[in-house]
Amino acid sequence: MSNSASLLMDNLLDLKVFVDVVETGSFTHSAERLGISRSAVGKCVARLESRLQIRLLHRTTRSLRLSDEGQTVYEGALKILREVADIENELSQGQLQPKGLLRITVPVIFGRLYIMPIVKEYVRRWPDVEVDVHFSDDYSDIVGEGFDLAIRIGGNDDNRLIRKVLAPHRLITCASPAYLQQYGTPQSISELVKHQKLVFKHRGSAVPWQFHTPHGKQLLPVSGRMTLNDTQAILDASIEGEGICQLGAFLVGNAIQQGRLIPILSEFSRQESSICALYPTKRYLPLKVSYFLTLIEECWQGKAIWDI
Repeated sequence: MSNSASLLMDNLLDLKVFVDVVETGSFTHSAERLGISRSAVGKCVARLESRLQIRLLHRTTRSLRLSDEGQTVYEGALKILREVADIENELSQGQLQPKGLLRITVPVIFGRLYIMPIVKEYVRRWPDVEVDVHFSDDYSDIVGEGFDLAIRIGGNDDNRLIRKVLAPHRLITCASPAYLQQYGTPQSISELVKHQKLVFKHRGSAVPWQFHTPHGKQLLPVSGRMTLNDTQAILDASIEGEGICQLGAFLVGNAIQQGRLIPILSEFSRQESSICALYPTKRYLPLKVSYFLTLIEECWQGKAIWDI
């Protein structure tokens, strides 16, 4: 503990002891009530008098009486101790339920589909919290922009952040039944060259498709007649039979379950970077953050609930 913090604690102790002495009217009774020695009570009062350079109490062998200055200090001490008690009570209540504003940043579509239901449940459960959700597929500066939490697909290259894995993630290559009936189903990665591919463009560049082969991870540059910078648009186009797509399981899972898309080349699909929570390094994680993470774990149980 620093010297200033130690001095503050001593000051509060002296005030508390002084108030107790006034209320009990006795050094001895105050010592018994506070569980300290009579001499310790005397030292606290003497230290307070020395610090303020005034006499607080007129003492005789039979009674204690406040001086005029002592009355002023007593009333001020009561106010200070009440404020300290209020702060302690508020903090104690804060340990039972989250409060305040939770600022989070999430990927656009994943956030809308799988984080927003959790946000809605979170505010229903905890009426003393507010949630500010920022939707972006770019990696925001969490610390610089004042976010409490980020949900991201992928890792962490910022040593100011803690990374917590929430669920697995994988890419699925798929196409509509109508497309595969018309053009056939590719049986190997090399056969993709003969097919229409829906290309995702991010930050000005076409994103290569990823496959896992016996020889390791393979990145396949892709091109096609449709290049889109919106994954929802790619999903819609693929469902409508415009070509093959490769998207996250959280995007195509429902369409696959409904039979509107069919996975292909599944033997080359493996888990990619996980769905993670990132938050600033702190000694104590704010309750509003830890409760939100706990709710995610409760809902997902570490599983990709969106996967087939």
